[in-house]
Amino acid sequence: MNLLASFALGGFNPWAAGFGIGSLVLFGLVGLVAGPNLKNFDPDA
Repeated sequence: MNLLASFALGGFNPWAAGFGIGSLVLFGLVGLVAGPNLKNFDPDA
């Protein structure tokens, strides 16, 4: 399945854009919260 072709055929989908942006924001927040605490999850550190 070619995502670019389906995007071009379907036009702009605000739900898809919102989901994509939301997932990026969520990923960033998780990274910011978990990043400094990763050493706490490593028993060898």
